[in-house]
Order: sequence, then C-alpha cells, then structure tokens
Amino acid sequence: MRYLGLDTSSKAIHGVILDEQENLLSTHKVICNTKNPFKERFSELLTNFMNELWDIDAVTLDLALIEEPIFAQNRNVVRTLSEVVGAVWAILSIADVPTKLVDNGTWKKNIIGNGKSKKCDIMKYATEKWGDKFPEQDYADSACIALYGLKESDNVI
Repeated sequence: MRYLGLDTSSKAIHGVILDEQENLLSTHKVICNTKNPFKERFSELLTNFMNELWDIDAVTLDLALIEEPIFAQNRNVVRTLSEVVGAVWAILSIADVPTKLVDNGTWKKNIIGNGKSKKCDIMKYATEKWGDKFPEQDYADSACIALYGLKESDNVI
C-alpha cells in the first residue's frame, strides 16, 4: 500500500509517498517558471504534475491526500490555492487515484497533537520520525499529510 501526501501552492507541488509501515519511500517536487504570472504558469505546473504522477506509477497509489486551501485574508491567494487544489484533485481523479482533501488543522491535530502546530513543530516531528530527509518545510508537511491518510485508512484516527 502506498500513500501520497500533497502540499500545494501556486509555485510548486510537494509530495511524499509512504508505505503501510510508515516508511518514507520517495519525495517529489513539481515546479514551474515562477517568473510568469500565475495564469501563465498554471498549465505548466499541472502538466509537470501529470508527468510526475506518470513517473511514480499512479496506479499503484492506494490513496492521495491533498491539504485543503488555507484561509487567507487575501481573496486572490485563497482563489489561487483553490484552483491548484481543485486541478490536482481532478488530475488524480482522472488517474483513478482515490483522493481525499484534509484540513491543515485536522492533520496537524491528529499527527502532531496540536491543530495549530507551527512549522518548527512539524519539521521536528518529521525529522524525528523519518530522519533528516526534508530540505524544505513542504516535504515535512507532505509526509505528515500522507501519514494522516495512512492512519485514517486504517481507522486509527
């Protein structure tokens, strides 16, 4: 069984795959040309995500978890994040990957123990669990999101 946790933004999509024993199998980062405005880089980001999904053999994924868009004071940020999350969800659906969305407070509470965990708390947890394998915060978030999916599917949470 393989679980994919995804942390998205308008500039990159980070993913981590765990197996059913909670071992970290791989990390993935999909990027695009961030010099272009979002409307111009959106299709590049999604095309790159589709290619990465093909490379990791999506049909062998048992569950993908995407962090829901966070609430931000700026409505443009919320809209942009929502567009990326929705498009990623659609691509996973077309690839027949079972997918769930999860609120950041939910996975943080169930994995870290506090729904308002800070970045340093998440990195500390991820590093203690999987070692120094996270050059960026978004990888640690993705690993914890995947772990939430694994535990949820086992009805542990």
